[in-house]
Amino acid sequence: MHCLLINYDGGSQSLLSQYILRAGCQKLALTIGPAGYTTEEDWWLACDFVFLHLTYPDEIVHEELAAQLINHPRVVITSPFPKHQFPSLFMQPFAFLTEPFTFKKFTDCIEAYQ
Repeated sequence: MHCLLINYDGGSQSLLSQYILRAGCQKLALTIGPAGYTTEEDWWLACDFVFLHLTYPDEIVHEELAAQLINHPRVVITSPFPKHQFPSLFMQPFAFLTEPFTFKKFTDCIEAYQ
């Protein structure tokens, strides 16, 4: 299983990377932020799960990235802020995990599709 991480900094990516490896997944990382995405990239074709980190509630997500995510069946948004603080969230994600989250919450999220 392949997991794509978008917009993760060192601390957030480190924890999620550990969880991904413990669950037996492989990770791919898209280092650009959600505002700098372009449609030239076809990352979403090969990914089972896409994890998008939103650092703060009013973070800008590029329209092209939002359009790709809306069409992906397994998107997980993570943030240090709870979901209710994102009133204009561009889509209804598969899951929303408030950081820090436990390995159990991570595996529950993954297992919902298996």
